[in-house]
Amino acid sequence: MFARRAGWDLTANAYSERVAARRRTGLPVVDLTESNPTRCGIRASGAALARALEALAGNVDCLRYEPDPRGAIAAREAIARYHVEQGARLDAASVVLTSGTSEGYAHLFRLLADPGERVLVPEPSYPLFDLLAGLESVEVAPYPLRWRAGRWRIDLEALESAAASGARALLVVHPNNPTGSLASAEEISAVRALCRDRGLALVSDEVFAAFRNGSRAGLAPTTWLPSAEEAESAPLGFVLSGASKLLALPQLKAAWVAVGGPERLRDEALARLEVIADSFLSVSGLVQHALPGLLADRAAIVAEVSERVAASEAALANVLGQSPHAEILPREGGWSAIVRLRGEPPPDEDALVEALLDGPGVVVHPGWLFDLAPIDDDGHSVAHLVISLLAPPREIERGAGGILAMLTGGNSGTCA
Repeated sequence: MFARRAGWDLTANAYSERVAARRRTGLPVVDLTESNPTRCGIRASGAALARALEALAGNVDCLRYEPDPRGAIAAREAIARYHVEQGARLDAASVVLTSGTSEGYAHLFRLLADPGERVLVPEPSYPLFDLLAGLESVEVAPYPLRWRAGRWRIDLEALESAAASGARALLVVHPNNPTGSLASAEEISAVRALCRDRGLALVSDEVFAAFRNGSRAGLAPTTWLPSAEEAESAPLGFVLSGASKLLALPQLKAAWVAVGGPERLRDEALARLEVIADSFLSVSGLVQHALPGLLADRAAIVAEVSERVAASEAALANVLGQSPHAEILPREGGWSAIVRLRGEPPPDEDALVEALLDGPGVVVHPGWLFDLAPIDDDGHSVAHLVISLLAPPREIERGAGGILAMLTGGNSGTCA
């Protein structure tokens, strides 16, 4: 009856059911996985949206439907300006709007790979890649990021080996989620050369690009889109971004694909991408009219979110710094923190996550969800928890207190 691509196991997730049951019974839940800015008290995005809606109410252009497969020109011009400010070469004609980055991925998989062909994806990273690729009958093959000398690095040798096995595209996430790592200029140069030599398209997810942290982040390139000087020698490249993170407005359902690289390849890709987008025309006209004003307001939104993330990270460090078993890995961007846990034996991630829920009611992600390897750069076994830093600092303190109690109490599956 149903296609193999829809052959998922629809059995309810036992952990999610336990979280829901705890909420129903009125027991406290401290959710350190919350990454929805509309539920985290971010005010600047709501104020910007209110202004945009007020402007739309007086805009007679909103009364007409004038579809453009690539999106309204004013919206694309505003997006192009944003990327040019990051140092890229981009004009409005090289932008295609989508209803979300997930749809952007779907469009690119349709454009670049036939059923059964492969794309290379980083590990650790989003759990969503498998699902999105599978819906287009495309396979994913991982290449590793390694924790070395205090930062995450692309394992270029392993990447070369993965590419040699055959692939159509290489995906990067900049900064990565959940590691928060940014590729260095040297890594970008090496990956571009690999893609160019092997004829791979390069896809960079830059939804968190505006949220950078630490001194090294200032040294890393802001975008994988090539500059004017780099374009002709670069591989065909695509950058994904959108309102969900940049504007903290996931309800807007607005994102885009920016296309760069050698002019001939870029223009052919855009022409084919336009046909795909024209088949769906999924982005609301009202949203497209609102985008220029919202992007003009982004500085206040980025500042508030960045302040929240920094405050929550400080709160997490203040509490977990009391345990010799917990280490918060440095991040260079994004909204997530990775907590590395040690012990003899090391904690069991599933047992710890369940104990945190059943005891203090703390909800966290286990590291395996993002394919975080249970080993450090010295070969020692470790466990990882992934925490959203968008949660308010008070929630972070409460949740971290529960984690600390588990670590010092020697409860089920934890270190003491």
